[in-house]
Amino acid sequence: MKITEDKMYFSYILLGLLYFISKIIFYIFGFVYLRGIILGLIAAVLTITAGWFSHKEYKEKRKPIARWIAILIPVLIIPLTPIIMIHNLGQEIYHIEKITILVIFECLAIAQIILMSGCLGKLK
Repeated sequence: MKITEDKMYFSYILLGLLYFISKIIFYIFGFVYLRGIILGLIAAVLTITAGWFSHKEYKEKRKPIARWIAILIPVLIIPLTPIIMIHNLGQEIYHIEKITILVIFECLAIAQIILMSGCLGKLK
């Protein structure tokens, strides 16, 4: 099955939305504080916006500046997520539910990098 560029951008944006959705789910179960939801919202808005601009740029066949930014944002999320969590939680980060949240965020960022790298690889 051939994956089209549109599906790749849609998947990238959907993964960006999952930052916020996962934080809401963890908040409902009491694993995340309100500031965690806000940080998830910031990550979601940044990646969704970058994905939308990248898709728009792809449709207009311009230079891939937005696509590089769409890769840069998840690359920044990878080191910033543990730093922010350790700063906000301290020793509490070593609880299994906190590590789970960290792993989910890191996996979402890595998946976005892989998707957008695939889009960049198809440039001619």
